[in-house]
Amino acid sequence: MPSVIRQFTALSLLILAVRPDGELLDLKCQPTVGIVAQTTDIRCQYKDNGDTNIVGVFLKKSTEENSIFQMYGNKIYGDKRFTLENPRNGPSLKITDTMFSDEGNYDYRVVTDRGEQTIRLSITVTANYSAPVTSTWPETLINGGPADLYCNATEGYPAGYIHWFDKTGTNWTINSVLRKVPKDTNGRKSVALSSKLTFKSINKDLEPFICIVFNSKHVQDGKSTIKSPIFSPEDPEKNVLEPDTTKIIAGGMVIGSLIVGLLFALLFFRRKRSFHADYAKTAEDDPENP
Repeated sequence: MPSVIRQFTALSLLILAVRPDGELLDLKCQPTVGIVAQTTDIRCQYKDNGDTNIVGVFLKKSTEENSIFQMYGNKIYGDKRFTLENPRNGPSLKITDTMFSDEGNYDYRVVTDRGEQTIRLSITVTANYSAPVTSTWPETLINGGPADLYCNATEGYPAGYIHWFDKTGTNWTINSVLRKVPKDTNGRKSVALSSKLTFKSINKDLEPFICIVFNSKHVQDGKSTIKSPIFSPEDPEKNVLEPDTTKIIAGGMVIGSLIVGLLFALLFFRRKRSFHADYAKTAEDDPENP
């Protein structure tokens, strides 16, 4: 309690020391967009930074009563991720290691030797998408044959977009289907993107195909090129079927050898049994056999 009283007393003295012409500050802050885990700059300025000295600043969320960050004199309190960027250059703020919980509307109070002013500022927090991952079905593509191209990206927020292009720059996105799956893992929001581009007859002359991931502001976050080559259908056995054919032939030879071996073994045992049966019959018919 004594510390709170001292803080309040010091603040009161500082405020009384300033001139009550706060309208001259003309304080303004730009809408701020931060990226998760990165540093966010909150750009603020007033009419004449050169003739104004900051006495104290107080930042709180509009929905809360207590300040999330405050500085007056040489005293700093609150969330240590928030700092006054450079008091001599103006009231701009900085947030390190930005979190989704930082998103929202804030009341920002600036006290100077020319007066004080409180304004409303907003912070929006986004997350970049991971590098997209591509695949195809079937794995081996045949020119003129059916094909499905896939592109997936995760960890981004808010929901973005996936577009498809061929080597000429033609946009094929209208022929694709995009799925968006929102997630919330321990307060970390994300929207996974999954796009499928279908061809009834794929054209080798258009490869390589490229998928590009855009964030919610239509700014590119990443891209990936389909690496599966499209084979010509003139000799599909050579390009596609040869490895499988070799495996089939090898397997057939092994199975055939086993069958032949079993037949020889069966024939041998049958002949052996026939020999013993004939011998026993001969012994019974022998008149000299007692």
